[in-house]
This record gives sequence, C-alpha cells and structure tokens, in this order.
Amino acid sequence: MLELVDVTKVYKTKGVEVKALNNVSITFPSSGLVFISGKSGCGKTTMLNVIGGLDGIDQGEIFVQDKKFSEFSTAEYDAYRNTFIGFIFQEYNLLPEFSVEKNIKLAMELQGKEIDENELDQLLSEVEISDLKNRKISELSGGQRQRVAIARALFKKPRIIMADEPTGALDQATGIQVLEILKKLSKDKLIIVVSHDLEFAEKYADRIITLVDGQVEKDVSFVEKEIEQSLTENENTLFVREGAMLSSAEKETLATAVFERKKIEVIKNLNYREKQKTGKVPRDIEPSQALQKSKMKLKSAAAIGVKSVAVKPVRLFITVLISALAFAVFALFDTIANFNPPSVLKNQLKNALSQTVVTTAEYVIDHEKGDSYAVKVSQNVLEDMEKETGGKVKGIYHFSDTISHTPKISEIALSDVVVGKNYYSNTINGFIEFAEEEISDGKFKDFNYTLAYGEYPTLVYENGALVEESLYQIAVSTYLADSIKFYLNGASLNGIQILDYENLLGAKITVDNQAYTIVGIVDCGNIPNKYDELRESTPYSAKTKMLLDDYKAYINSGAQKCFFMANGFLETQKESRRMQSIYSFGNAKGTLSFGDNKTSKQVEKYAYNVAECNQKNILPFDGENADFVLGDDEILVYYKQLHDLFATQINNVASTDDRKYVKGLIDGMETGTAEENKNALKTILSKLNLNGETALVQPVLRLRSTKTGEKVEKEVKVVGVYFGVDPERYTSSLQYTLMMNKNLMQELNVYAEQGDYSQILFSQRSMRFGVGAITEYLTSEKGFALSWYNNSILTLIKENEVVIHQVADLFLYVAIALALFSVFMLYNYMSTSIASKKRSVGVLRALGAGGKDILFTFLTESLLISAFNGVLANVFAIFGVNLVNKYIVEIMNISVHFAIFGVRQVLIISLVSLLTGVLSSILPIFKITKKKPVELIRQA
Repeated sequence: MLELVDVTKVYKTKGVEVKALNNVSITFPSSGLVFISGKSGCGKTTMLNVIGGLDGIDQGEIFVQDKKFSEFSTAEYDAYRNTFIGFIFQEYNLLPEFSVEKNIKLAMELQGKEIDENELDQLLSEVEISDLKNRKISELSGGQRQRVAIARALFKKPRIIMADEPTGALDQATGIQVLEILKKLSKDKLIIVVSHDLEFAEKYADRIITLVDGQVEKDVSFVEKEIEQSLTENENTLFVREGAMLSSAEKETLATAVFERKKIEVIKNLNYREKQKTGKVPRDIEPSQALQKSKMKLKSAAAIGVKSVAVKPVRLFITVLISALAFAVFALFDTIANFNPPSVLKNQLKNALSQTVVTTAEYVIDHEKGDSYAVKVSQNVLEDMEKETGGKVKGIYHFSDTISHTPKISEIALSDVVVGKNYYSNTINGFIEFAEEEISDGKFKDFNYTLAYGEYPTLVYENGALVEESLYQIAVSTYLADSIKFYLNGASLNGIQILDYENLLGAKITVDNQAYTIVGIVDCGNIPNKYDELRESTPYSAKTKMLLDDYKAYINSGAQKCFFMANGFLETQKESRRMQSIYSFGNAKGTLSFGDNKTSKQVEKYAYNVAECNQKNILPFDGENADFVLGDDEILVYYKQLHDLFATQINNVASTDDRKYVKGLIDGMETGTAEENKNALKTILSKLNLNGETALVQPVLRLRSTKTGEKVEKEVKVVGVYFGVDPERYTSSLQYTLMMNKNLMQELNVYAEQGDYSQILFSQRSMRFGVGAITEYLTSEKGFALSWYNNSILTLIKENEVVIHQVADLFLYVAIALALFSVFMLYNYMSTSIASKKRSVGVLRALGAGGKDILFTFLTESLLISAFNGVLANVFAIFGVNLVNKYIVEIMNISVHFAIFGVRQVLIISLVSLLTGVLSSILPIFKITKKKPVELIRQA
C-alpha cells in the first residue's frame, strides 16, 4: 500500500542542516493501526507530512500503490491527498469560515461523494459532538476542536488515516474512545498514528515504529497469542486470566511480579498480545485506485470568500473608500480628457426637456474653414431620416426661400410690452402638415401633441375646385394662443374680445400680408415650470440670460411656433409660385465667361436640377426638347442671358436692324408661348449663323468661396435655355441661376437633394434607435449636416472645445496615475488578505483541494471587494460629474454639460476593478500553490 525507500528529509535552520528523516525505509500494509513513537524532534510529524504529501523529500522515494511520489505533479499531489489521505492534525487545522458540520462535510465534498446525513449524525454521536453541529469553530474548546478534526478525517472514509497526537487534547476516557474507533477502522484501512503515549500504543497498535534522530530505531509488531494457562508473562507485563484458580506456584509468581513492580493485566479473553520484531510486510493484492481530482462546490468556495471579506472590516472600508475615490476622480478626468462633441450633443438630446427636436440643414464643404451653406431638404431626405432614427420626422416649410426671414403676426406687437416679452412670442417658424390618418381621437401619433380645441384644418373642394378659404385655415399651439392673448391684453381681435382659447376659434391673424383663420388649438405639451420666472422678468442677470437662452432653445424645439396646416397645403403653394425649390451654392460667388472671355456675368449662388424642371420650359439649341437630358459638362442658362451668351455674335451682325431684331426676339420670349419661343430661338440662331452649333459656345464657369477664397473651375457647354420651373410661368428673379444635372452639382459642391423644408422636426419620443443618428448629422464635418435650430449648444461646444482639449492631455495623465494608484491599493489589500490566510490554504490543500478550488475560493472574495469598489467608484464619479456640470451651468453660465459620464467610464471602472480583483487573486494564489501545504500551515 505504502512504502518509503531510503527517504531523507533535510531542514535548514540558521544555516545548519538537520536531517529530520535519515535514510528511512518502511513498508506499510494496506490495513492496520501503526504507531510512530519517539521523543520530540525525532521526525515523527515529518514522516506523516511526507507520507501525506504535505511536504517533499530530499532523497529516496515514496511509493503508493506502485506510484512514485517523485513523478507526481502539484495537481497529482492534491489528488493523492483527496483520494487516499485523511488527516487528524495536532493543531486541528479547522476552517474558521465554516461551522462544525461544514468542516466535516467538506472533505467528502471534495471527493464528489453524496453526504449521508444519518451517517454523519452517528459519527458526531460517537465522538460526542452532536450538540456542536451548527457551532462556529471559534466557539469550541481545544478538546471539542480535536473531536471535530477526528470526525472530519473519519467521515471522509479515506484509505489512509494519519493522526498526529489525536488524543493529546482529549481526556483519558474520550482518548480511549477515539482509539477504539481507530482500532475498529484499522481492520479495513491503514491508520498511522503519531503519539508519545506508549501505554496506548502498547495496547492498541498493530505495529510500533520508534524513531530516534530521524532513523528507525525499533520496529515491532504485535501478534495475538492464545493463553493456555491461568497466568503468563511477556516482558514487563504479567497477564492473569480473569476468574482463574491460581496454583501455589502461580501465586508465588504473581507475588514476585508485584514485588518487582511489573505491569499486571487481568484479561477476559484467552489471548494476549505478543510483541515481536516486524518482519517483511507482505504485498497485498488489491486493485489500484486512480487519483481523483477534487470537486469542491462553487458554493462552498464562494462561502469561504464571502466570509473572508468581513475579517478586517475597518481596513477594508478605508482601502475601498480611498480606491473608489481615486477611481471616481479618474473617471471624472477621463470624461474631460475624452471630451468629444458627439457625446455632449447626444447627452443634451437625451436630457432635453422637449420630446421633439427641430433642426435646420446645411451642406459642409470644409468644416475647419467654416465653409458651409444652408439648404432645404426634400421629402426623400425626411424618409431616409425616419429609416435611420426609427422614428417620425416632419418637415417644416418656411414663408420664403430664405430662413433668415422672420415672419410675425401683424395683429400683435412688442412695442408697448416690457414684462413678459421674454416668455411670449409673435414670430412664426413655419408651416407643418399632419394628415388625417396621423391624428386619432385628437392625439397626434408619434408626437406628444393633442388637439385641445376646435378641429384640425382640411382642404375643402367644391365641384373639383379648391375652396381658397379652407387653404388658409390653421391650428395654432396653446403657446401661440397664450402669446396672442398676452399681447392683446384684453383687446379685441376681429371684433371679438379674446378671453380664452375658444374665443380664438374663427379669429383671423395676418402673417406676411396673408390672412389665416384659426380653426383649432393644439397642445404641444406643458412648458416646464422652471421658465415661469421669464413671464415676470427681464434678462438683467447672467443667470436669467442663460435661462432665457435655454428657454428659446426649448420653445423652438417643437411645433409651438408653427402653423398647423391642412395636408396638401405645400403642394398648392408650389403650384401658385408662392415657393420655389432651388439649389444653393452656399457662399460661392463666381462668373460665367462666354466666348472669348471678354463677356462675363456674375453667377448667382443657386442652381436648378434639370430633372425637376418641366420639359416645356426648356429650349435646347438643337431645337428638340423631348426627353431632354443634360450631360455632366452641359448647362442651361436663363433665356435673358442670351444677350450675354451671344454678345459677340450679335455685335458681328452687319445690319443694325437685324441686331435690334435679334434683341427683340430675345426680349419677346418673356411673354411668348412655348411654341413661339421655340421658333424665336431657331430664328435667332439662324440670324447669328450658328445653325444650332453649340460648339461655338464654350463658356467657363468659375466659382469662388467667399469664406475660404478657394476656386472651383469647370469648363461647361451651354446647350440651351430655360424659362422657369413651373409650366408657362416665367420670372425675372432667375436671370443668373444655372440649370444642370446632379452629377455636375455634386462636382461643384452643390447638395443635390434640396427640397421644400427649411426645418426638420424629430420626434425623440418615437425613435427606436436613439438620438445617435441625429448626433451624427449635427457633428458631420463634410457633406450634408444638421444644425440645432435656434440652440446655442453647438456654438458653446465649439467655443470651449479648444480649451478643453488643451487640458485634456494633462487630465489624461493624472487620470492614469490615479487609476494605477487605485489598482495598487486594491491589489495590496487583496494580496495581503490572501497571504494572511495561508493556513486556510494549507488546510484546504491538505484535505485534497486543488489549485482551482483555492483560486475560486479567494477569487470570490476579490471579486466581491472589486465589485463593491466599482459600484462605489461609479456612484462617486456620477456625483462628481454632476458637481462639475452644476458649476459649469450655475457659476460659468454655460448651459452645456461638458463632463459626460457614460458607458465608457462605467466599463473602465468596472473592468479595471474586476481585473484588479482577478489579478490580485491569481498572482498570490499561483505563488502560494507552488508551496508545500505544510509550509503554508507553519507560516500562518
């Protein structure tokens, strides 16, 4: 079963080598009770430690079932102890984290065996600790702890039990009881007991091995002998059979023994134990048992870790508090060091008081140079935005082609108003349409709007013709209704005194010389109470001024200042030429040079897409306009530019009358029909001897940005003229506007998806994909972009971005230093905590727990502390960020939260905390598990 061959174990103490075991060779049987005796320091405990795999040897070999210890890995040593060995330590070595019951069960749990509760109760009864089952180890006396240690070894049912002074802390009666149990168990397993009590050894041992200075001095075994007479003698003991009738000679022998003070033992059985030198131990034939790795339950490992957390609560609290504060400051600095406009804007949008956001569009050519221009968007763009945001998007169209125009309600004015004008308004942002299917029971789908009074306007047709009165029926917001009531201040409107909302129904108001009839009032949501003071104040203080700016941004973030129009209103305006869809060049100004470049004219900053022009209004020089398509280097000019385009050719006409005639034809095109103009153009080309040869006209288009001064040159061909956009409608305002296709527009940095809507209303309430898509548009540095309408957020960000980035690097370095300090604090505490539990690690290893079990045990503790640290650090960081933002808003009067605590900071704090916990467990445990279990137990 177990064999030691020339085993030597050397200890070095103060530079002196001491051989605790010196060439020891012993063969143990597979069963029996073997006592190891000798004086203190003779090597008894060392022998147990090397046999049990708690300590290594310097020379020789140890075999267990023909397996060599020298070939064992650390994991196999753990498995060997788990499979074969049950320890009864002299110092008990119980785990204080567990109760009596859990300490006893743990050894069997490591073997993956089912627990028999009845068997456990019986064992506890045998060692007289049944009433201690649920007690803590710290509540037990030394004798009680010894009983628990014995029960733990016995309950495991190991092949080999090793007991180091198992009766040392027990009274005599209990000691005898324990030895009786061990004696009984030794019939089926090997039990090795280290004891200096020779009396017990003589009585119970099957074999006694006596060590002197690390060597086997004596090795004797006991053989049961049958007593044939009433009295027999064996060395210093005289055995007398109980109830025997002694002869005179036997009585004399007994008297002599008493006189010589020999040990006299009265026995019932007719046997006695005869001591003899141990001979060769026979090899038992039994199946070899495979080594079994430990199977400690995660729950048990976690329980040790959880209870370890509270061992030093004060030090733990201080460590976590300092570490969490350092992490929090790190996170705060990190928010500034990683400042970026998209994050700030996204945060502002998410925290906006309004559930809607109004933006305007622009086309960015060069972000750094500020080269961009305002554009209007088409319905196609709105539909694309709905797909990208997953929410509802509405277009707001303006009263004119330029958004700089600010229409006002003529019936109310600000001239005599002082108090309250900061809160109420008489300006209109534009028109917005909702279809009947978008309103149900007075509720606007996807928008937090409600039809509070009256009805929503609709277009009315009689005999197929639109009733013009219905075209100019509107619904206004409760905000505009309140503004009208406020400015009128009890005065009449259209002969009606406006006292409440219902008085406004049917009233007429005028904007840009057009009268509109109010038929409904829409509630766009309650205005936050924080703005109420603006009703009674003027912006004298910086705080009030900031509140006013904030209020303007809020009130322009929805449809409060819009007219709600009947669905189809926009189309009627386009047909009646109230609005024109043109494409802006933005800040570019340029020239279009004709012929020999002696004649050139300024080019307006607008263009038309030929695809959106009615073919009837196009006259190509070749005389055909059916399915006319412009090439990428071809343009059309407004018909009045024919004077400039053919200036050289006209001057070359010999006849003065012919020159006048040609000029007359050109001027007459303004009132001509499409067919008349077509014929006029043929006549002009014929008179000028051009014969439709467009190659004779090679103008050069030169554009120069008024902001950057950069030029874009493009040689183009003028292949025809146009007379306007709408059928049969001409206008002189287009004289220097060019018509081209989309490809040429894009080459000239013209946004080719322009349309009718000057503002865009987003419903944040309906967005499935968040505000990320809007943020991307707001921070786009090239191409199509959005600007937050009447909101100073973007400007504030740009103004402060440079300053923030200047200190970002410094903050980043400080943040990293603080993070490293926090990591050091946590690592130092956790590694020290684990190091202080070396005894527990050693005991677990002695019981057979593997490195994985040990790691899980202390990893739980580390992760709990790390998790608590991470949560606390995040709480501190959020508090700190709020303080910083409060300072920026209230002291610096900047209504932007520059410090944004987000997912990045949460992840960094959490991951670094957890990583620290993992490393502070893995590294010390990896180091500890490399040591022998006995070293860990001794060092504790």
